[in-house]
Amino acid sequence: MEAHPITDYPYRWTPALGLSLFLVIAQTALLRCYTDTDWIPALIDGITTIGWFIILSYLSWFIVGTVSMCRTNIITGVTVILLWLAGSFMICDIMVRIAGMPYIPFAYTIPFRLLFGIPAWIAILLWYHLQQAGNVPSEEANFPIPEHEEISTEEQVRDEPIDRITVKDGSRIHIIKVEELLYIQACGDYTTLVTSTGEYIKEQTMKYLETHLPADNFVRIHRSSIVNITQISRLELFGKETYQLILKNGVKLRVSLAGYRLLKDRLGI
Repeated sequence: MEAHPITDYPYRWTPALGLSLFLVIAQTALLRCYTDTDWIPALIDGITTIGWFIILSYLSWFIVGTVSMCRTNIITGVTVILLWLAGSFMICDIMVRIAGMPYIPFAYTIPFRLLFGIPAWIAILLWYHLQQAGNVPSEEANFPIPEHEEISTEEQVRDEPIDRITVKDGSRIHIIKVEELLYIQACGDYTTLVTSTGEYIKEQTMKYLETHLPADNFVRIHRSSIVNITQISRLELFGKETYQLILKNGVKLRVSLAGYRLLKDRLGI
């Protein structure tokens, strides 16, 4: 399962929090104008409903980011909106019944909430699919790079291959032989080295590992993934012109078009 595209990259946390704050302020102001209620219940409504929407959107990545199907997107979207409305109703009901705050009936705000929530969900869904397609710049670039240039390792001059990687963990130093690696995943300014015995965080760029790992056994299949081809169980079509591979331990990794071409050449298929 791929990590969430926001939490996996720390430099995205600040703009994400800023956008969340903007949405809270926007919904609070719109609710205040729409319902003509006091600022306090409008603010409570804005904070809680936007917070609930963000939680649902965050969790949706693990469905949308794994199963790229139109039907799944529709079902997920409808479920998110319904759960969001249900949570919003609970907040409004609590304010009126328990806190005794004056507020208009929830049913009157449903059109406004749908007008606010549906476009927001569509924007999130489109951004998720941009992440899936690899069209958003990675941690190694500040501008889009054509896919054929992104991981075209055959055109690069490889340095002397390494046979082991050392990882310092507090007072301990782990020595990982390259043949023990299952795959490597980009993680912000770091890389995650995945073996059958555990995962290790290394302060090393994907570019360095791509050019130093033995070319016969390791292929960069995606902007964020390098795989040990001896660990591949099968390769299958994932969507329209997209692929995924399944490792022997069951882990699924996305394969870009450039990665697919490299993988075909390396495997001789």
